[in-house]
Parts: sequence; C-alpha cells; structure tokens
Amino acid sequence: MDTKHRVKNFWKYFMGVHHELETALKKGDEALLQDLRRELSLQVASVCDAQVELETHDGFFEITFHGGANKTKQYICSLLKKDAPKELVNDWIINPFRQPLSQSAYHTLLSIDDVSYSGADFIIYYEVDKNAKCIPIAVYCEALLKVEKDRRLSIVVAMLELYIGEIELEARIGDIEILEEPRQAAQNFCYLPNFYEDICDIVINEDWSEYCEPCAIYSAYKLDREITSDSLRKDMKLIITTNAQLQEELLNHEADSCEEAQRFGAHYGYFYYEIEQEKEAIALVRQQLEKELQELLYPMSIARTIGGAIGTHYAYIDLIVFDEDAMEIVLERLNEHLSFPLYYQRFTA
Repeated sequence: MDTKHRVKNFWKYFMGVHHELETALKKGDEALLQDLRRELSLQVASVCDAQVELETHDGFFEITFHGGANKTKQYICSLLKKDAPKELVNDWIINPFRQPLSQSAYHTLLSIDDVSYSGADFIIYYEVDKNAKCIPIAVYCEALLKVEKDRRLSIVVAMLELYIGEIELEARIGDIEILEEPRQAAQNFCYLPNFYEDICDIVINEDWSEYCEPCAIYSAYKLDREITSDSLRKDMKLIITTNAQLQEELLNHEADSCEEAQRFGAHYGYFYYEIEQEKEAIALVRQQLEKELQELLYPMSIARTIGGAIGTHYAYIDLIVFDEDAMEIVLERLNEHLSFPLYYQRFTA
C-alpha cells in the first residue's frame, strides 16, 4: 500500500478513537492512555515507523509525530499533519515534529546510579559561528560522566531535541563537545531549559533564516569532481537538497534511504529535462519549476519536492513520491502543456 493511503487509513483509525482519547486525557486516566498510546504507536509504525506523543496544551489536545533526524520519516510525518481531518482543527494541535519546551521535556528524567537528572542539570556553553550560521556548543552534566563515552553524545542530542525542538537542533547546532568538568571562565552559557530562548535571540540578532519545519531546511553542495559524462546524474555540478544523507548515499552507490522509503510505501526519484536556457537563467528556471511542481503535487499528497541538482547537460528536481499511480497520470498531463519534455526516473529500480 502506498504512503498516501497508509496516511488516510491512520486518520480513519484516529477518528474512531479520538473521543476516547480526549476523555482519557481530560481525566488523566493513565491506564487507558497507556493502552491507547500503544495502539496509536502501532498505527503510526505502519505508516512510517515514527514515534507518537500525546499531551494537553493550553486547553487543546496535542499529538506529535516524531521522526527524529530521519528525513524519510520527517517527510511522511509532515504528510500526516497536512492530511489530518479538518474536524480536528478546533480541538487538536497536530505537530509533524517535536516542538521545543514540550511537556515531555520537563517530565524527562535521567536515572543513573539511583540519582535523577533533569534538563536543569545540563550546562550549555555556546559560541556563534557567523560564517557557518550555526552554534557550536560544549555540554557539561555530572550524569554524563557516569555513562560510557560512546553513549554520551546520543544522550546530549536526545536532551537537546526535547528542549530546543527538532528544527533548531538540525538548523542551528554545530559541533558538540562533551566536557569532563564545568568551564570556569565562560562568557556565553546557560542551563538547558533556557537554551531555546538564547537560540531565538541569536537567530533574530544575526538575521538567520527561520524554518517552518525540519524538512524545509535546504543545503547546497558544489561537487568537487571532474565531469566526465553527460549521462543522467553523472553530469551534476551543484546539488540543492533537504536530504543530504540521501544524496551522500546516492553518490556512494548506496540505497538505504531508498529502501526505507519503499518500506513505507513511498520512493525517491527525480524529474529531469535537458538544459536549453542561457547560463544565467538555469538555476532560476529549475527553482521556479520545483516550486510549481510542489504546489501541484503536494496538495494532492502525490509527492513532495526535496531539492535537485544542476548538471552540464540536465537539470534535476528530486522528490519523494507518496502515490506512484497518480504520479504517472500527472506527468503525462504535465507534458501536454510544457514547452519542453519532462522525464521521471526512480533512484532505484
């Protein structure tokens, strides 16, 4: 079953239990909530193997789909949000990624050697890298000294995600250093629960780009290699992408992300067309076409554009496809109206 219809089936299930969920959340019925969370988790796992969290916030019920740093899951969690039934809008907040400073953050405790540690036990020392537009940090917490070194970074990343949310973690945080002891003469530091506010101030002061979701964060890469072929994807000289891991895998002839997408009923692929524009217009034409394809395909939950590339012979628009049958129909109709032929190719067979 393709991703589009898996998402549809999830919301059909959810609409059948949401009143029961609301009652359990209102009453704080933890036994019932535990059963409902377990079943919800199974339903979400059948869509994209993401996590799901339930809570109440300012009088609203709140559900969060959490795909972590996994881009394939992020794209599908975003689709879950987009395709949520309109009947829920008055009572439910639906998040396609983990928000900063959620209830989960304040309720999370690390228990090590019978001692509990919260976010307030983590000290964040930070700098502002204006060139890279990121924030390298160093972290001290007594709890980290009690666990194996190879586990420390994953604990810090998990705590950061809880307190600053997925967007800021991915878009802002640079190198992470784990400290053996606190720094005595540091200028910029705070406790973890206050770090999100400091990040927001830095973003405003430095006039950095703001993002609505993690899967809207683009990166650009110039390929440092000699172009020896005009064949598909071998002529690329510039890549623009929201999924850097996928591009790295493709360049290394690996297929982990592609295989994972297929497991979830989706697939990665690309539109391509021969470059005929003047050199100065190539990037603008490709960018505008990507925008128009996104506006056409995503509202219908057929596909989402995720960047692309410019080559010496072809231009590319990459995407994750949620409904392959509909995609083939749309491509046929597109070519009836375009002034140049547009082709489609999967990244893997």
